[in-house]
Amino acid sequence: MTRQAFTTDQLTESQRRAVFHKDGPLLVIAGPGSGKTRVITSRIAALIDAGVRPWNICAITFTNKAAEEMRERLAAGGGGEGVHTSTFHSLCVRLLRMYADAAGISNNFSIYDTDDQRRCVKEAIKNSNIDSKTFTPAKVLSAISNFKNDLETPEQILERADEFYLKTAGRVYEQYQKLLKKNNALDFDDLLINTAFLLRDNPDIRQALGNRYQYLLVDEYQDTNHAQYQIAKGLALEHRNICVTGDPDQSIYKWRGADIQNILMFEKDWPDAVVVKLEENFRSTPNILEMADVLIANNTQRKEKRLVATHDRGADAEIECYGDGLEESVEVAGKIQALIEEGADPNEIAVFYRVNSMSRTVEEAFVRQQIPYQVVRGVEFYARKEIRDMLSYMKVIANPSDDMALLRAVGTHSRGIGKMTLSRVQHYASQYGITMFNAMNQADAIDTITPRTQTKVKAFAAMIEKWRADADGPVAPLMERVFDESGLLDSLRAGGEDEESAIENIDELINSASRYDEMTEEPSLIDYLQSIALYSDTDAYDAEAGRVSLMTLHAAKGLEFDNVFIIGLEEGLLPHERSLVGGEEELEEERRLFFVGITRARKVLHISHARYRTMRGQHLRTTPSKFLYEIGYTPKEEQFESYTYDTEFSQVAPSGFGSKIEKKEAPFRTGELVEHRKFGTGRVKEFQDMGDNSIIVVRFQSGQVKTLMLKYANLTKLSG
Repeated sequence: MTRQAFTTDQLTESQRRAVFHKDGPLLVIAGPGSGKTRVITSRIAALIDAGVRPWNICAITFTNKAAEEMRERLAAGGGGEGVHTSTFHSLCVRLLRMYADAAGISNNFSIYDTDDQRRCVKEAIKNSNIDSKTFTPAKVLSAISNFKNDLETPEQILERADEFYLKTAGRVYEQYQKLLKKNNALDFDDLLINTAFLLRDNPDIRQALGNRYQYLLVDEYQDTNHAQYQIAKGLALEHRNICVTGDPDQSIYKWRGADIQNILMFEKDWPDAVVVKLEENFRSTPNILEMADVLIANNTQRKEKRLVATHDRGADAEIECYGDGLEESVEVAGKIQALIEEGADPNEIAVFYRVNSMSRTVEEAFVRQQIPYQVVRGVEFYARKEIRDMLSYMKVIANPSDDMALLRAVGTHSRGIGKMTLSRVQHYASQYGITMFNAMNQADAIDTITPRTQTKVKAFAAMIEKWRADADGPVAPLMERVFDESGLLDSLRAGGEDEESAIENIDELINSASRYDEMTEEPSLIDYLQSIALYSDTDAYDAEAGRVSLMTLHAAKGLEFDNVFIIGLEEGLLPHERSLVGGEEELEEERRLFFVGITRARKVLHISHARYRTMRGQHLRTTPSKFLYEIGYTPKEEQFESYTYDTEFSQVAPSGFGSKIEKKEAPFRTGELVEHRKFGTGRVKEFQDMGDNSIIVVRFQSGQVKTLMLKYANLTKLSG
């Protein structure tokens, strides 16, 4: 590709500055719809045009789809062959397999997904003699993930633990890591932490990689966690040619460890960094951008920028209030049906919501009105029992040390190897310090099981060994053999019509393996399993499906549509109830999530909330989201009736409620004792004085926290 490809009529002035900056650190603040991907790919092409060899360039992004789009754009531009383009996790897998010895691991490690992790941590809790009701697997896994994101080992946690919970979490963490090592497995966080330690502890490897990747580009930098931050820094230390792009206003992954400070403090890490702001928006109408700007201005953790529209004004965004969630779904479906009848492309229509459970009523409405749709929630396919059963065989073939996969594979159907036999095999393996697979190969030496059963156990191990010979070739033919020869296919067929869909799903899995084989120069089972393990919801989105897309706001990141519908703008949903205990920092992330949703829309934006919504089986009154008031929307008076959202969490009411209100002394103060005729006695946690529409938050002696409309609450002040 020649330098002539980059002219001022193709790039804005700010884009040109980012594209043609060559050496030294560069921070690109890229607002939504500002042509960020184009800038990154153009920058790569410009570096190559300036004499940089493609294999000396490494571009890292966050989703497989974004990486694939980058590769396609580079290829379409006639350059980029040899550039390393991948996600953080994929790069880490590559480096860990390459430097396995230095990392202290085996290069055929398994990658444990969420379900594998859950089973592993359950065993770790059991091994630690801890009550799983008090320390649930989900809570412990979340704690372990946070430890790893902060690059803290079990030893460090136990050393600094000064209270019961931390000590207990540290013990489980220690047991969990031992189980992972025993199974020759890494979880998603291990991929990052092991790579960070690899770079930190091995100057020779760090230098070698610095020489290999002389120009580093990191996309979506606002979503990096501490481990990813250290990896990027380690790769760039040798040459300092690091370019990061991102937008603090679109940092929406704090719940999985993302640290917005990484992008906010980039200039502190690299004092001579050049900063370029991409503010022109090539996606949305001015109407939509003005709303987004007004909303996000309420945040304090950001870098000041404005969204400059390049399109003419369009239709104003619609904000609707519906009676309940069901009416909302029906009305939204009706509006979408009308759009399609008027000629709108279903591919260009999307419905966003805060939580997955909200899709159910929308789907029902779509089915009734015969609207074609896709739910972008792709990881669910790989969570199905028959898919996990099939993949358990493939995992054992790739990594015989994976006892969890082995146990699942043995148990997919009846083969004369029961739980008692497996328990005795496990005991033998533990006694001699070998894997279960090796113990199965030595089954005739296990005198606690009968000769007949020994034969069956050895036959199973021999079957796995036979398939292992083909693990370094195309995956689909091997998977087809395993499905047939393992007995799984016959077992499902014996289930009759009930198992037909399971067979079809495994056929689709084999099809996916076939597509992988076709697209990969050197297909291998380990690589295929890696691609599945790193699969995300966004990867399931099919832009050419001919269907309306339904997805969470998180899954919508990086996508755009002509027509966007955002539903459920209510306190407890958006902002989500979990954010309401985290103070302003959590609230700002929820606001950024809404900002992301708004800025996905090109032409039409429809926002809605409902007066009632069914939550956890209860039909409850709601209160409009504070974010609605921040964008200038004031619901009608009849929408405000007694709000008793049943939640354990407390937080403020909408900041713009009844905005033109004469200030006077608040009738309730924090800490005051009050009584409610239904909920009993409680203390005021917070009072939002908004005149007739004032909100009061009370923690009752039952432990419940209630957010109430004051004028309907009928609270009585008590002394004390």
